[in-house]
Amino acid sequence: MNYKDSVIKAISYIENHLTDESLSAKVSEAAGYSPYHFHRIFLSVTRCSVSEYIRKRRLTHAAYDLFHTNQRIIDIAIQYRFESQESFARAFRKLFSISPGQFRKQRDMKDTLFRAMEKLPLDEVGLQHLHKGFSLVPAFVCLDNLHLVGMSIPGVNSDEVGMLWRSFRQRVFEIKRKPDTEDIFYAVIELTGEQWEVTYTACVEATSEESTVLLGMVAKLLPAATYAVFTHKGTLARLNDTFQYIYETWLPQSGSVRTNAPEFARYDQRYLGPTNEDSVLDIYIPVSSPS
Repeated sequence: MNYKDSVIKAISYIENHLTDESLSAKVSEAAGYSPYHFHRIFLSVTRCSVSEYIRKRRLTHAAYDLFHTNQRIIDIAIQYRFESQESFARAFRKLFSISPGQFRKQRDMKDTLFRAMEKLPLDEVGLQHLHKGFSLVPAFVCLDNLHLVGMSIPGVNSDEVGMLWRSFRQRVFEIKRKPDTEDIFYAVIELTGEQWEVTYTACVEATSEESTVLLGMVAKLLPAATYAVFTHKGTLARLNDTFQYIYETWLPQSGSVRTNAPEFARYDQRYLGPTNEDSVLDIYIPVSSPS
């Protein structure tokens, strides 16, 4: 059995024993290695320690229980081996940027929010994507103001996003676009207001901020900013894996701080469609200038 197979076996064991006590030690035993040796194997394959992976999976299942049940928060915390409701709340906020109590109250946007937060266990395809599907180290670029015009919807439901792009592409010719950007499209994702409402905008770069806003469209001015740029290769189905790496692994270790500007994906001639394994796109995360 090679290392990847051992890790996949361990991940399956973790999923089936998430509420077990001393799970880290049991995982290495199930994989057939000493705890020290298996920790190094798991870290090299998944870019994540065994204990950190278990914590994230427990928090994801806890989010599922908050979403689908009326269990008390303290009972969910104890079930997933947190010492107290306070330690559970700190870990939950660190991973999802919202407290368990606040998450449970988001009734109107709950479906959208949970879809945005949901994190799936690694599988063989996910491990392959982690090693070959995107750039682990970003490029840092400084962009001037971006004047964008497009169409928006609330939420990130995949079916609605697909319909948005089909509608937008039928009308994109109406926009006076910036020269030499005819093959470039943007997807801008923003959190709006205090209720964790998410907007998704399919757009292109227009000639200036004075561009006429057509009926049914919106104009957005993204101010000059520094971005960490990651290249994603593969289908859009694996895009969440790339975002998980960015926010859960790279950002905490990088020393960079994400700013409040919107993040966006940039599509050019390398993008061959949502289901094409050879599609390439760039993800721009606004950050403070690296030291």
